[in-house]
Formats: sequence, structure tokens, C-alpha cells
Amino acid sequence: MPRDTRRTPKKIFEKLEAPQPPADLVQKTLQRIMARERKILMAKLAGLGSLFAASLALVVTQMSAAAAQLAQSGFFQFGSLFFSDFGAAAANLPDFFLSLFESFPVFSAGLAIGGLAVAIWSFAGFVDDASILRATKHYSSA
Repeated sequence: MPRDTRRTPKKIFEKLEAPQPPADLVQKTLQRIMARERKILMAKLAGLGSLFAASLALVVTQMSAAAAQLAQSGFFQFGSLFFSDFGAAAANLPDFFLSLFESFPVFSAGLAIGGLAVAIWSFAGFVDDASILRATKHYSSA
């Protein structure tokens, strides 16, 4: 006598009840997501803060190096020539500007300006992320 196997699984699954999720599943999931986002924000804050400190140190060192190179290259002497002997500087204005450009420490000034741009960018990101972290602080304790 053959058994009817087509109806057996159907009868078995009809008697089973669908599993119900725990009542606090949504709340626990949202709390876990918020905790993970806070952890990511804290890591971003640490990274941006250290980048800001490093770029600020770069700006300070390169500005002092640029000031030393300006004095060493004679840039200030060429510049003071414009105020002390205006007639000679105006008569040879292209040569005067060329000597100013040649004595300007481009590498140190470029590094200082680049470090300043990175410092401004990292500080803006730090302030933005800190405000987001402070605004979401009361949500994580609820």
C-alpha cells in the first residue's frame, strides 16, 4: 500500500505556527546600530583630531623655516630696497621682481599653506562630527 507523500509535508507545515520575533527586537537592534555609529564617530574624531594636531605642527614648523629662509636668502633686503631707493627699483622693476621671486622660499611656503588647508579641513570635520556626536548623545541613553 503506497503512501501519499505529497500531502504529508503540507499537513506538517499547516500545523506549525510561524515564529514570532522577541518583543524588544527592534529596540535592541536600533540601540546596537546607534552604538556602532557612535563608535565610528569616536574613531573619526580621534583621526581628525590627530590630523589637525599634525597639520598644525607642520604649519608652525614650516612658517618658522620659511621665516629663516626669507632672512637667509636676502628677501627682506630686496624688499627694503623698494622703500629705500624707489627710483632704482622702479627703473629696474622686472629685475627687481625677478630677484624677489628668486629669493622667496617656495617649498616652505607651499608646505605651510598646504598644512594650513589640511588643518582647516580637519578642524571643520572635527567640529561637524563633534556636534553630531553631542546631538545623538541623549538618544543612546534612552
